[in-house]
Amino acid sequence: MATKIKDHLSSRKLPIQDYRDELIKAVEKSQCVVITGETGCGKTTQLPQYLKEAGLARHGIIGVTQPRRVAAISVAHRVAEEVGSRVGMSVGYKVRFDDMTDSSRTIIKYMTDGCLLREFLDDQELSLYSVVVLDEAHERSLATDILFGLVKKLLQMPFSEMKKRKDALKVVVMSATLDVTKFSQFFDSCPVFTIPGRVFPVDVRYCCSDDSFDTKRLTYLSQMTRTVMSIHLEQPEGDILVFLTGQSEIENICNRLFKAAEAVDYNHDVECKDVRGVLILPLYGALPSEQQQRVFKRVEPGIRRVIVATNIAATSLTIDGVVYVVDSGFVKQLAYNPRTGLDSLDIVPVAKSEAIQRCGRAGRTKPGHCYRLFSRKFYDSLEETTVPEIQRSSLTSVVLDLKCMGIPNVVEFSYLDPPEEKMLLEALRQLYYFQAIDENGVVTELGHRLVEFPLQPSLARALIRSKQLACEDAILPIVSMLSVESIFVRPSNKKEAERAMKVHKELAEAAGGTSDFATLLAIYKMATDSGNLREWCKEHCVHMRGIKTARSICDQLDSILTRQKVNIDKDLTIPLGQRARQALCYGLFCNTARVSGNRRSFRTMDGHCTSAYIHPGSSLFGSEESLDWIVYFELVETTKTYMRTICPIRYQWVQDLLPQLHNIDVYRLSDCEKKRERKDSDGGDAQAPPTKRRLSEAAGDASQDGDKKREELKQRAASAKERYLARKTAQTY
Repeated sequence: MATKIKDHLSSRKLPIQDYRDELIKAVEKSQCVVITGETGCGKTTQLPQYLKEAGLARHGIIGVTQPRRVAAISVAHRVAEEVGSRVGMSVGYKVRFDDMTDSSRTIIKYMTDGCLLREFLDDQELSLYSVVVLDEAHERSLATDILFGLVKKLLQMPFSEMKKRKDALKVVVMSATLDVTKFSQFFDSCPVFTIPGRVFPVDVRYCCSDDSFDTKRLTYLSQMTRTVMSIHLEQPEGDILVFLTGQSEIENICNRLFKAAEAVDYNHDVECKDVRGVLILPLYGALPSEQQQRVFKRVEPGIRRVIVATNIAATSLTIDGVVYVVDSGFVKQLAYNPRTGLDSLDIVPVAKSEAIQRCGRAGRTKPGHCYRLFSRKFYDSLEETTVPEIQRSSLTSVVLDLKCMGIPNVVEFSYLDPPEEKMLLEALRQLYYFQAIDENGVVTELGHRLVEFPLQPSLARALIRSKQLACEDAILPIVSMLSVESIFVRPSNKKEAERAMKVHKELAEAAGGTSDFATLLAIYKMATDSGNLREWCKEHCVHMRGIKTARSICDQLDSILTRQKVNIDKDLTIPLGQRARQALCYGLFCNTARVSGNRRSFRTMDGHCTSAYIHPGSSLFGSEESLDWIVYFELVETTKTYMRTICPIRYQWVQDLLPQLHNIDVYRLSDCEKKRERKDSDGGDAQAPPTKRRLSEAAGDASQDGDKKREELKQRAASAKERYLARKTAQTY
């Protein structure tokens, strides 16, 4: 049976198969090798199998990293089928909060890059692995870039100094782009192996003129629907792959296509008589695994598939049968602004390299067509490549990881492309606020506790405090619900959307209507206690997958929290609800805001003094007049800066925490103080590298500005406290 499965899946010859022996020799000969080949050449699925067959798994696992969880899961399923095994046996996967491996049986392990990064915390020699494959290197995710530096450090360590490893580690860096010189140079000019692609010609069509192109994307969903249906009705057989930015757009387009497809008369409307139906399939990260796998299954002859996907289908996954690509020209991209402290997921134009990758999806099995819903002028204006995530993301969590791994000076860590100093300094500030590091940048006991949780430090800190206040049964579900994508179903159909809004409002009111955190807790409890989760979620317009994931996360976080020895506070006489809000304040105190004089907006207390508004989706929207102090989970920027997931708090819960937001020397936190002292003793820093000088200048400026700001803020805080106490006659509950 296993042979039949493998023969069936391998019936389409992959370009990598002609280079099997050469690839094995290249990996055996070098400790590190860079492999480049077009997406779809078979490197992700076949290379680990070749290395296993060649005996390179004798002393450990073959680990393969992926930037996205859906890719890790999907590829593991594919390879498990090829070897005739169930997922979790000889082939498994590990993603955050989901481990489908067997320590005694798994030989090939697919995982997200973040999971391998966490394994470095416990085992900096990666002693369980014989080969580590860093796949999709061209995507330059944050965790992959950090892994580059850690793996390089490990390769440079003499084998004689290693205590756990039985054999030297082999590292393979795989990229779908041909420009891999940078990767090779970073890993000490390691060899590069190129797998020649087998790409058919693709006809590129620009569907907009320069004058008609809608740069604000106001009408492109309608144009997308028309383009897809035009292909379906007028073009020969072949599947259609549509690229959109995220779940909301994908569900919107799928609903439009369903309606359009229902009106098709296949006897008269379709020019190609071999096309007798259409199957519309969404593909995005929050989709349940079983629905994600549908895009890889064969369909009946005559059925055209329309796969509506995020950027994951451009590089991480290969979908057979695609002949037509429809490219929106946009992608969702994470961006962090250290000046404002805002972390936003913005819709931005793709880079040229991404547009080329998307286009190439149409030419894998035969000549294809790519329909770009933008103008040629717009394409010419695109950036050549995407900015690495490490240069546009918050670095708080990874900086704590590095410090816990014994890398105190994170500024001089070996980065492929170093982030700006201000990004690192902001991360150090945040860690100091959370008391994860002390004033000298040394990881504290609390910092070591925080890093045990696969969470952002603020939520981990709230969890630990909840155990001290004996309210973990409330905070665990809340943190778990905050760790999954949106819980609420928001239909695109107007009538269904109105019903969903009404149901969601009723859920908030059932939880008291005064706290979004309490609403999440109430939904979790009602759903898990319902007895019929599917029906409850359908009735209340809640994502069942989100609840199931939150329940799994809750169990795992509970096990970590149980292992930690925490002293319970003696005074537990205050109500449970207040204790829960105090625990949230302890973790999210950087996200405190105070109502402005106009009593419509709020000012954040994080040092940036950002003017922000309560999000319209909050249960507290419209209640600004009755609020003074609040804590929020996140800020989002659209037409305004909005706070999402909010609850009212008392000032005294954060009054001892807020001052430390303005009393900090970032230069000492960066662990450069001792180096500066050494340079002073050696006669100054005239020969200091530019990076160190820039950091010194940045820290000096920050220190001077910080002294002025601290004095101003201290005076403003004292005045505000006096006004607040004079006005406040009743406490906020």
